[in-house]
Amino acid sequence: MIPRAAGWPGLRAPRVHSLFEMEASVSMNRLAIALMASLFVSLGSSAFASAAVTDDAYTMGYAAAVLEREFRVTAPSLQVRDGVLTIAASDLAGADGARVEAALSRLRGVRRVIVLTAPPSPGSPAGVAGPARTAAAPSASASSASASPGSGTSAPESPIQPADVARFEILPAGLLFRPLLADPRWPAFGTTIRHYFDDSKWGTVAAVSLGDILPIVRGRAGESLLWEAGIHAAAWGLFDMDSGSADLINLDFIVGGFGSLRYGAWSGIARIFHRSTHLGDEEVINHKTNRLNFSYEGMDARVAYEPWSWLRVYAGGGYLLRVEPKNYAPWSLTGGTELRSQRTFARLRPVLGVDVQSREEHDWEPQISIRAGVELESPVVLGRNIQLLIEYFTGNSMDGQFYTRNVEYLGLGIHFKF
Repeated sequence: MIPRAAGWPGLRAPRVHSLFEMEASVSMNRLAIALMASLFVSLGSSAFASAAVTDDAYTMGYAAAVLEREFRVTAPSLQVRDGVLTIAASDLAGADGARVEAALSRLRGVRRVIVLTAPPSPGSPAGVAGPARTAAAPSASASSASASPGSGTSAPESPIQPADVARFEILPAGLLFRPLLADPRWPAFGTTIRHYFDDSKWGTVAAVSLGDILPIVRGRAGESLLWEAGIHAAAWGLFDMDSGSADLINLDFIVGGFGSLRYGAWSGIARIFHRSTHLGDEEVINHKTNRLNFSYEGMDARVAYEPWSWLRVYAGGGYLLRVEPKNYAPWSLTGGTELRSQRTFARLRPVLGVDVQSREEHDWEPQISIRAGVELESPVVLGRNIQLLIEYFTGNSMDGQFYTRNVEYLGLGIHFKF
């Protein structure tokens, strides 16, 4: 088996002897993985070697947006100079000062937060005033701030902290369990152009996802344990780009509820859901594909550990409560890791994720997803970003009507995380 000719067209290389085919297939697999690895290394090297100038004006705008959105506070006294953020206590009237300081301390480029009990004198440098209280940035940010301005060091956004959370909130911002980078079936908005290797059915395909995870309530249990609950829903569509009208191949839906916890560097999420899968009309008409009656209700859970701001590892499993066809094996396991660069280049952060899933139905054969690329973080809203990723997958298809097919593809995708 050999992949299609390079360059993404729908052309196939000529058939040759089986030994050569096997060698070519293995070579292409290695090439795909090496391509993503080299991309991540080159992006990381560029980011570490290049100096992205830390802009105090950018940081001040970021801080002002956070104050307005999260705390409904307008602060005319807000100043940022060389990473030192100052704000008059009088501007925080009616807001929880401790939560405000904690949120501001976590912002990229902020080395220290100073709350002035009296406004600074005109012309005084930032931080020079009468009695004040200060809040140092947390360790993840402090380590990055030790570099001089312009070093390009910018730790990834810290997880939500207990000081940021009231005892009870409705429709809170952010997520306690942050979205997974490489899971092909994690609810998100995005699209990927995939090129399938040596596939008798698919060549170039567009995969579109529409979905999100929405927390409804959040609160604190004690001083350190955070909890939240909400809903999640998504739709994943597969379109044949080699056809004249981008025919719909497969459409999957998922909807359900979730609960999540965070305690320090640990976080976890448990979900219950219904999933159904549907075959496109053109697929039935043009290719005479037989529809599978495949749907289920299930539950799954994952636990993640983030020892440093740049690393996350996770593991979990799932069980199907009701499934059609009834002989479908119910158990599954999952695990993975994510790396986020400590530095940014032109506000782009190199990222790498690996997700591995194994299902009893497939005799525990792994479904491997690798994604690498860059993440553009929002200067306005915490936790909101755009990802441009090279994606590699091998294993049984995640597309419901074709779960029995073993596939391999390389793709280029853009994803929006809210």
